[in-house]
Amino acid sequence: MNTTFTPRLRSIAVAATSLVALGGIGVAASPDLASASDGRAVSQGARAQHLPPTLGRTALPASGNLYAAAKTWPQLKSGSRGTDVRTAQHLLSAAGHNVTADGAFGPRTAGAVKAFQKRHGLKADGIVGSSTWHKLVRTIRQGSRGQAVKAAQAQLAAAGHNVTADGAFGPRTAGAVKAFQKRHGLKADGIVGPNTWHKLVAGTNVAPNPPSGNGRLTNRQALAQLAAAGIKHPSGRTSLEGVRARTIQGVIALKKASGCTITITGGTESGHSAGPRSHAKGYKLDLRTRDEGRCVTNWIKNTQRKGKPRGNDPRWHGSLNGISLEYVYETPKRGGIHWDVTFV
Repeated sequence: MNTTFTPRLRSIAVAATSLVALGGIGVAASPDLASASDGRAVSQGARAQHLPPTLGRTALPASGNLYAAAKTWPQLKSGSRGTDVRTAQHLLSAAGHNVTADGAFGPRTAGAVKAFQKRHGLKADGIVGSSTWHKLVRTIRQGSRGQAVKAAQAQLAAAGHNVTADGAFGPRTAGAVKAFQKRHGLKADGIVGPNTWHKLVAGTNVAPNPPSGNGRLTNRQALAQLAAAGIKHPSGRTSLEGVRARTIQGVIALKKASGCTITITGGTESGHSAGPRSHAKGYKLDLRTRDEGRCVTNWIKNTQRKGKPRGNDPRWHGSLNGISLEYVYETPKRGGIHWDVTFV
């Protein structure tokens, strides 16, 4: 038997053998082996046709993306809350499951996850981990429509981009995707593929570009960003006219970090105390402490750094996405108890 290899056959054999070895010890190949770009992930079938059949099947994970398979994704399960849960719910809806994207991982969401896992040959434990995320995410681009687009838009809004989760992947969404990709070292092609999905969902410490300290939003712009991130319309006659972009990005980051329902009870409307970092200047928001506000109250007190009181009111400090937050538990003589939060 002639065992002499031509240079081309030798290179193919070496590459195939390397992939098998890497797979056998649980090490993923480099991004270049997985895909040329986020929008052109090479399918398992397309790559396998260049390798001997056994090697092609052994070397590649079920997802068909070696780079994505090596990544760690957030784990979601019953009781989880927040933007990542909302994202998974939108993606489950895109896969045909009847779930409401409310950001709360309850029994219906758990049931949908188990059904999805069974259909895709995964362990049906109702937990959204890395393997389930790999199957849930789907490549979308300008012109795409539907629940998967809403999922990406919700994440973009949570990252501080001015997009609305309307399910239509238009020029504004494409621009936000490109800006996000540039900040995170991805090819800025405007296509949301496996690697961009991972950066959106898993999160990073990279701040928005930049979270403009003096950039101002209209009330309508602020409400659109809040709605896309799953933050309900402010209560009462609260106005957000002229609020700083950084302030809105900060409260969205607070929702994502805490997983709580956020209810804004005070914005830039008149009636608040004056000062260089006041409500009127767009630096502050008041948040509800009662009812659903108990969640964020517990999160602040248990996770943030306690500081010296402001007068008689307890105070905490923290930082989210490069934005500094000061939380004051205000107990005014007139009006209800609330969180007075400053975003710098």
